Amino acid sequence: MARLPLQVLLRMHLPGSAEVCYAETKNVSAGGIFFTTANRELTAGQELDCVMVLPEQITHLSLPVLIGCRGKILRIQEYHPDPFIGVAMEISSYDFSFENETDAAQIKAVKGIFGSAKAAEAT
Repeated sequence: MARLPLQVLLRMHLPGSAEVCYAETKNVSAGGIFFTTANRELTAGQELDCVMVLPEQITHLSLPVLIGCRGKILRIQEYHPDPFIGVAMEISSYDFSFENETDAAQIKAVKGIFGSAKAAEAT
């Protein structure tokens, strides 16, 4: 998989938890992902399940494509602006699927949250 030119939304699930948290990718390759998130409960060495949401601009399809990823967090670093941290994750497996309309509405709402954070960062 080539590096993705656009930032991609990431939904994360910690093993053994029903909680869902969100992140935004900064760098994606076949072997790993670097992303930013406000979830400070993540730790190096932790296993993580996540779903990358590839937007229509990348896939050229009518709905986003979901790529399930499983891997291990390699490192955590402070990231500006607060409260975000940077997370490097090594990918051990992928699962590809298409999104349904219900998920599409939720993802659009979350994209608005990240857009608001970027606007605040620029000021």
